[in-house]
Amino acid sequence: MNLSIRFALGLVICLAFAVPQALAQEGLRPVGTLTYTPEPAELQTGVIVLRPEDRMIRTMRIEVREGTADIRDVRLIYRDGQSERFRIRERLRAGAMTGIIRKQGRGPLREIEVSYIPQGKVTLVVRAETRPPEPPPPAPLEWAELGCKNVGFLADRDTVTVGSGELYRALRLRSTGFDIEMLDMVVRFANGQRDIYRINAIIRSGARTAPIDLRGERRRISTIEFTYRTQVLSTRKTRLCVDGLQFSRGDEDDDLEEE
Repeated sequence: MNLSIRFALGLVICLAFAVPQALAQEGLRPVGTLTYTPEPAELQTGVIVLRPEDRMIRTMRIEVREGTADIRDVRLIYRDGQSERFRIRERLRAGAMTGIIRKQGRGPLREIEVSYIPQGKVTLVVRAETRPPEPPPPAPLEWAELGCKNVGFLADRDTVTVGSGELYRALRLRSTGFDIEMLDMVVRFANGQRDIYRINAIIRSGARTAPIDLRGERRRISTIEFTYRTQVLSTRKTRLCVDGLQFSRGDEDDDLEEE
């Protein structure tokens, strides 16, 4: 059988199968149509209320954990009601994150508000870096009166006995009545040691000296002896007092003086 005869025979066989199928399709007609048009996505705003332990975060990122979302902006709301807004304008797919958002204020945050356009179901996660809690403020200085002496106008020397067993780190002198020229001060400690402090300053009536730091910072004081001279010739006496700055009990773990 030559080639032309074979080709003609194959064509007849194909037409035998194709013609019935064509006739069957011509017998079907459309009886209805369904078209799905998705609604345009709308801008959504979600608010994340922070737990107390998370309110001191400094930097953060928004992660898309599921779906796709256009992140429009982020607003950080502080505890006092003030806020900061950051423009993002990023389209993110699942697993992607925004750039770093760094807050400018110093106070604690209360909420994080995220504005976004979701593309289907979306889950957003805020990932943040926290900082260690700030140390508590230092305790206020506690000055205690250690003793007073009534002094005259001539050069004189007096001693104040300190009965307290507290630790002190500084002293100051104050005058009520007349101006006093303070020459020097000898401090004896509970362990028997003593230090001499040259003052050479005039304490005005009603005023006090600057703090005089004790060598060793934390000492138990036994007596304070000072040499002075009043600036007014009078039979009346003025009052000279010594105050001590108590050692903060928050530092008791440090080594104390040897006694």
